[in-house]
Amino acid sequence: HDPDVEPLRLFITGGAGTGKSHLLKCLHYEATKIFSRKKHLALDENIDEVHTLITAFTGAAAVNVGGVTIHSAFGIGPQHYSMNDNLSSERLNTYRCKLSTLKLLFVDEVSLIQSSLWGAMHSRLTQIMGIHSNTAIFGNIGI
Repeated sequence: HDPDVEPLRLFITGGAGTGKSHLLKCLHYEATKIFSRKKHLALDENIDEVHTLITAFTGAAAVNVGGVTIHSAFGIGPQHYSMNDNLSSERLNTYRCKLSTLKLLFVDEVSLIQSSLWGAMHSRLTQIMGIHSNTAIFGNIGI
Protein backbone atom coordinates (compact mmCIF):
# COMPACT_ATOMS: atom_id res chain seq x y z
CA HIS A 1 0.00 0.00 0.00
CA ASP A 2 2.41 2.60 -1.24
CA PRO A 3 0.80 6.01 -0.59
CA ASP A 4 2.64 7.44 -3.61
CA VAL A 5 0.99 4.99 -6.02
CA GLU A 6 -2.55 5.80 -7.11
CA PRO A 7 -4.79 2.72 -6.61
CA LEU A 8 -6.66 1.29 -9.58
CA ARG A 9 -10.21 2.57 -10.10
CA LEU A 10 -12.10 0.68 -12.80
CA PHE A 11 -15.83 0.78 -13.55
CA ILE A 12 -17.30 -1.76 -15.94
CA THR A 13 -20.69 -0.98 -17.41
CA GLY A 14 -23.07 -2.63 -19.84
CA GLY A 15 -26.59 -3.91 -20.23
CA ALA A 16 -28.01 -7.07 -18.69
CA GLY A 17 -26.41 -10.23 -20.04
CA THR A 18 -23.41 -8.50 -21.65
CA GLY A 19 -20.86 -10.37 -19.55
CA LYS A 20 -19.91 -7.92 -16.80
CA SER A 21 -19.87 -10.60 -14.10
CA HIS A 22 -17.95 -12.96 -16.38
CA LEU A 23 -15.38 -10.23 -17.05
CA LEU A 24 -15.12 -9.60 -13.28
CA LYS A 25 -14.34 -13.29 -12.72
CA CYS A 26 -11.72 -13.23 -15.49
CA LEU A 27 -10.08 -10.11 -14.05
CA HIS A 28 -10.07 -11.68 -10.59
CA TYR A 29 -8.49 -14.86 -11.95
CA GLU A 30 -5.71 -12.92 -13.69
CA ALA A 31 -5.10 -10.66 -10.67
CA THR A 32 -4.85 -13.71 -8.42
CA LYS A 33 -2.29 -15.23 -10.79
CA ILE A 34 -0.25 -12.03 -10.81
CA PHE A 35 -0.23 -11.67 -7.03
CA SER A 36 0.68 -15.34 -6.51
CA ARG A 37 3.42 -15.30 -9.15
CA LYS A 38 5.98 -13.71 -6.85
CA LYS A 39 9.12 -15.81 -6.66
CA HIS A 40 10.20 -14.52 -3.26
CA LEU A 41 8.02 -13.70 -0.29
CA ALA A 42 8.88 -10.86 2.02
CA LEU A 43 9.78 -11.98 5.54
CA ASP A 44 6.40 -10.90 6.90
CA GLU A 45 4.36 -12.26 3.96
CA ASN A 46 2.32 -15.46 3.94
CA ILE A 47 1.55 -17.31 0.68
CA ASP A 48 -2.09 -17.65 1.78
CA GLU A 49 -2.65 -13.92 2.30
CA VAL A 50 -5.69 -12.34 0.68
CA HIS A 51 -4.67 -9.99 -2.14
CA THR A 52 -7.98 -9.93 -4.01
CA LEU A 53 -11.57 -10.08 -2.83
CA ILE A 54 -14.86 -10.33 -4.74
CA THR A 55 -17.95 -8.82 -3.11
CA ALA A 56 -21.54 -8.09 -4.06
CA PHE A 57 -24.56 -6.51 -2.41
CA THR A 58 -26.78 -9.61 -2.43
CA GLY A 59 -25.95 -13.17 -1.51
CA ALA A 60 -27.16 -14.44 -4.89
CA ALA A 61 -24.90 -12.04 -6.79
CA ALA A 62 -21.98 -12.92 -4.51
CA VAL A 63 -22.43 -16.65 -5.12
CA ASN A 64 -22.70 -16.04 -8.87
CA VAL A 65 -19.23 -14.45 -8.97
CA GLY A 66 -17.60 -16.64 -6.32
CA GLY A 67 -17.51 -13.90 -3.71
CA VAL A 68 -19.06 -12.82 -0.44
CA THR A 69 -21.52 -10.12 0.50
CA ILE A 70 -20.16 -6.67 1.25
CA HIS A 71 -21.75 -6.90 4.68
CA SER A 72 -19.94 -10.09 5.64
CA ALA A 73 -16.64 -9.07 4.03
CA PHE A 74 -16.37 -5.93 6.15
CA GLY A 75 -18.60 -6.59 9.16
CA ILE A 76 -21.16 -3.98 8.18
CA GLY A 77 -24.64 -4.32 9.66
CA PRO A 78 -27.53 -4.86 7.23
CA GLN A 79 -29.66 -1.82 8.08
CA HIS A 80 -27.94 1.36 9.15
CA TYR A 81 -24.72 2.31 7.45
CA SER A 82 -22.68 4.83 9.35
CA MET A 83 -19.22 6.11 8.53
CA ASN A 84 -18.68 6.37 12.30
CA ASP A 85 -19.54 2.72 12.96
CA ASN A 86 -16.26 1.47 14.43
CA LEU A 87 -15.48 -2.17 15.12
CA SER A 88 -14.43 -3.36 18.54
CA SER A 89 -10.66 -3.72 18.80
CA GLU A 90 -11.02 -7.52 18.79
CA ARG A 91 -13.12 -7.58 15.61
CA LEU A 92 -10.90 -4.95 13.98
CA ASN A 93 -7.85 -7.12 14.66
CA THR A 94 -9.66 -10.11 13.12
CA TYR A 95 -10.41 -8.13 9.94
CA ARG A 96 -6.87 -6.76 9.86
CA CYS A 97 -5.46 -10.29 10.05
CA LYS A 98 -7.69 -11.38 7.16
CA LEU A 99 -7.49 -8.31 4.93
CA SER A 100 -4.31 -6.39 5.72
CA THR A 101 -2.71 -7.56 2.46
CA LEU A 102 -5.75 -6.77 0.30
CA LYS A 103 -4.70 -4.97 -2.87
CA LEU A 104 -7.71 -5.27 -5.16
CA LEU A 105 -11.43 -5.29 -4.32
CA PHE A 106 -14.04 -6.37 -6.87
CA VAL A 107 -17.63 -5.21 -6.35
CA ASP A 108 -20.40 -6.72 -8.49
CA GLU A 109 -23.91 -5.30 -9.00
CA VAL A 110 -22.84 -1.80 -7.97
CA SER A 111 -26.16 -0.27 -9.05
CA LEU A 112 -27.81 -1.91 -6.02
CA ILE A 113 -25.48 -0.20 -3.54
CA GLN A 114 -26.67 2.96 -1.78
CA SER A 115 -24.24 5.80 -1.21
CA SER A 116 -24.38 5.18 2.55
CA LEU A 117 -23.05 1.64 2.04
CA TRP A 118 -20.24 2.95 -0.19
CA GLY A 119 -19.40 5.33 2.66
CA ALA A 120 -19.45 2.51 5.19
CA MET A 121 -17.16 0.41 2.94
CA HIS A 122 -14.74 3.33 2.67
CA SER A 123 -14.80 3.86 6.43
CA ARG A 124 -14.29 0.18 7.20
CA LEU A 125 -11.42 -0.22 4.72
CA THR A 126 -9.61 2.82 6.12
CA GLN A 127 -10.08 1.34 9.62
CA ILE A 128 -8.77 -2.07 8.54
CA MET A 129 -5.82 -0.63 6.63
CA GLY A 130 -5.01 1.72 9.50
CA ILE A 131 -5.03 4.77 7.24
CA HIS A 132 -5.95 8.10 8.78
CA SER A 133 -5.82 10.30 5.70
CA ASN A 134 -8.83 12.02 4.16
CA THR A 135 -7.37 11.37 0.72
CA ALA A 136 -7.05 7.58 1.08
CA ILE A 137 -10.29 6.52 -0.59
CA PHE A 138 -11.27 2.94 0.27
CA GLY A 139 -8.08 2.58 2.31
CA ASN A 140 -5.95 2.98 -0.84
CA ILE A 141 -7.25 -0.34 -2.15
CA GLY A 142 -7.77 -0.77 -5.90
CA ILE A 143 -11.45 -1.20 -6.66
